Amino acid sequence: MFRRLFLTCAAMTLMAQAPVITFDKTHHDFGRITPDRKVAAKYHVTNTGNAFLNITQVRPSCGCTYTMLGKWSLAPGEATEIEAMFDPRGLKGGVRKSIEVVCDDPKTPTVSLTLEAEVVQEIMPSVESVYFHQAPKSATSRSSVRYASGNGEPVQIVDVKAPGAPFLTFSFKPEGKDLALEVAFDGRKVPPGQLRGVEVATIRFTNPRMSQLPLNIQWDLKPAIQASPVELVFQDAPGKELRQKLTLKQADGKAFRVTAAHPSLKGMRVEGLNQKGSTLDLTVILPATLQAGRYSDVLVLNTDDPDQPELTVRVVALLK
Repeated sequence: MFRRLFLTCAAMTLMAQAPVITFDKTHHDFGRITPDRKVAAKYHVTNTGNAFLNITQVRPSCGCTYTMLGKWSLAPGEATEIEAMFDPRGLKGGVRKSIEVVCDDPKTPTVSLTLEAEVVQEIMPSVESVYFHQAPKSATSRSSVRYASGNGEPVQIVDVKAPGAPFLTFSFKPEGKDLALEVAFDGRKVPPGQLRGVEVATIRFTNPRMSQLPLNIQWDLKPAIQASPVELVFQDAPGKELRQKLTLKQADGKAFRVTAAHPSLKGMRVEGLNQKGSTLDLTVILPATLQAGRYSDVLVLNTDDPDQPELTVRVVALLK
């Protein structure tokens, strides 16, 4: 009886001896920080159990967080620190990261430590690109970008340059500590034959740590010549010639001429070339030699209109 009681007490004593991992905190908030500022947080860890605590791994969730551990093994009542260093370069906005701590605490073998920050640029653009889609050739289109202050200092622009883009002009004005930039696109100054493009403007600021930012500007002109329909669809049985009318209209009412057609589908041809007017009616013809099947091709038309020397029309044929 005594032997059994002794063994039971010994087993209970062994079971009661275990490490317990305890942290003073498991979350740290850095608040607002700039991308060039590395920050560090310390998590105080204590072994509140009655056996040695062994920390086997400290795993950050990504490469922007580095950790240092004072001691990997803690006696009962002993403490150390885990230091987490966070590098916000290349990040912006709200960021949340985690660190997994693995140990031999039987009740808590893993603990997740977290940190967060709001990474703010000293100058924060509302957008990084502006788009002028279907911009008119005979007018000016405008778009705006707001540059917000992230450090409490007024945003000031030195100049804005977009080399090789005479059709772009810029103006700016302060709005409190922020600054509004207006981009003007003048379709009348686009060189003949250019229908679309991508420009890069460089905005220079007085801020010594953020002296310049790029602004991408994408544009395309509203077609000077519009096709109706915009897509030709043929549906019929094979073995016979198929015809469809294609109407071309000059948006400003100027007379023009279609000088050549380049169909990609073998045997396709276009009637009505070389007539002149502000509205032209062409006939697109599919040959009788086409076999049953589905065809998808592009018809390229050349014109003598300097604002649109070329236009394309998609052609789809379903023969069965």
